[in-house]
Amino acid sequence: VSYNSYLVVDEKVALIDTVECGFEDEFIANIEEAVPGRQIDYLVVNHMEPDHSSLVALMLEKYPELKIVANAKTLPMLAGYYGVPEEKVMVMAEGESLSLGSCSLSFYMIPMVHWPETMVTWLAEEQTVFSGDAFGTFGVVAEDIVDSTMTFELYRDEMIRYYSNIVGKYGTPVQSALKKLAGLPVARICSTHGPVWENNVD
Repeated sequence: VSYNSYLVVDEKVALIDTVECGFEDEFIANIEEAVPGRQIDYLVVNHMEPDHSSLVALMLEKYPELKIVANAKTLPMLAGYYGVPEEKVMVMAEGESLSLGSCSLSFYMIPMVHWPETMVTWLAEEQTVFSGDAFGTFGVVAEDIVDSTMTFELYRDEMIRYYSNIVGKYGTPVQSALKKLAGLPVARICSTHGPVWENNVD
């Protein structure tokens, strides 16, 4: 399985989620290669499951000015898991936005897809949803991280296995989340597991 984290680079730099502990060196090296010499201003925590949040404390240590962007349900989890003080967290409400300069991030709560604090991040200027575990899949991502016309068929069985094992029992919250996001003109889905979806969004 892949662990995906994303950077949105503008006047301010936002990191969307981290990865599993054990990948610290590779993760920091990737960030420094992508944005050499830049400060990471915000760390958006869409989901507190440790395969996506394990490096929160490391990021705060490496980037002391970093602000964590999360929702109210995440606050006690950040404190309990990683000892994050409340003053380091910007608490975002449903539909609230955060400007990075020429673009902004908006936040939508999708509780129980598949933990109670889960949210997604919307980058309207690029019609991109950072979906956390939603739309994820098992399977290793090859060099091409963006899907091709054949990617859906290649991953179909692994997507079904992922959904049935990870998210399937939360079918009602999944349907609620899909209805909530249905009005967004999504051109790109950036999940935390699997390829970036551009050609197979529907």
